Amino acid sequence: MRKPANRLRDVARLAGVSVPTASQALNGRARISDQTRERVAEIARRLHYAPHAAARRLILGRTNSAAIVPGSNMTGMFSDLFYRAVLAGVGGVFEEAGFRMLITPPLRSASEPPQFVEMASAREIDGVLIAGAVDGRWVEETMETGMPVVLLDNYLPGTPVPAVVNDNGGGAYTGTRHLAALGHTRIGFVGAAVDYPFGRETHDGYRRALADAGLPVDPSLEIIVPIDAERAREGAGALLSLADPPSAVFAVTDMLALSVTAAARERGLVIPADLSVVGMDDIDQAAVTNPPLTTVRIAKQEMGRRAARMLLDLIRGDDVDLGLVVLPTELVVRGTAGGRR
Repeated sequence: MRKPANRLRDVARLAGVSVPTASQALNGRARISDQTRERVAEIARRLHYAPHAAARRLILGRTNSAAIVPGSNMTGMFSDLFYRAVLAGVGGVFEEAGFRMLITPPLRSASEPPQFVEMASAREIDGVLIAGAVDGRWVEETMETGMPVVLLDNYLPGTPVPAVVNDNGGGAYTGTRHLAALGHTRIGFVGAAVDYPFGRETHDGYRRALADAGLPVDPSLEIIVPIDAERAREGAGALLSLADPPSAVFAVTDMLALSVTAAARERGLVIPADLSVVGMDDIDQAAVTNPPLTTVRIAKQEMGRRAARMLLDLIRGDDVDLGLVVLPTELVVRGTAGGRR
């Protein structure tokens, strides 16, 4: 997609403001000081920048619709139990506001602009909500059109785009410390092979919990796998086949945790007598497994609601804190974690 010689990012840089602030100053709806608005407008005139898309939207009115984008870490919103719950929170807020959700295909190609970028450029939508992993360049390209963007379950360090996330590190810490408090000293870790903060933060939280419990880090007890049931089952099998296997495992999602329990049963192990397991998410399935899964609950619907409200505020031109919103977690003790014998 061809970019104009002078872009909104250039205006924002010279004015000393963020791209969203420059956009809101030019479209005239945000509560921005007159001094900032005049400075942005003067620089836009100097650069011969005309916010054509924003002007069209003011003339034609809003579409009352937003693109909901499944990140590259998922196959779809409805096939993923975690994101299905998140989407329910988004949908409730949008329905109350009279907004339509246009769910795009999951992000895949890294070479061509995804559908939501083209929809933003054509002003077919009023905002974009991206759930999960996304290439930051597409977010920046969308923001340069003046289109409001909110990230959900992900954030881009150094990019002034609002985001709502779970306390990933804190959740991993809580789950691992629970196992340590039960007397386990060899605690395995099943992490996610993803290229956004979730993978690093959960790994850090696990290791921090071991340190605080006075336990050493043993890399042989850690596996990093794609968020895929079969790959996780195979990886867990390798952990459990060690000469000195873990007596407990923390997995960064419930789906991965259930793969661990499946691998344990294949080896004749009893949960939790022979192996304790803790997951993170608290998907609906977690409460009905046998035994029910001990897990770290994520406020999935609230995450969706907060992100949806934030996007609507941006669309309306209201003031929005461009910082990171981090939602707390809660340990849910059920039947898959027991004391070390």
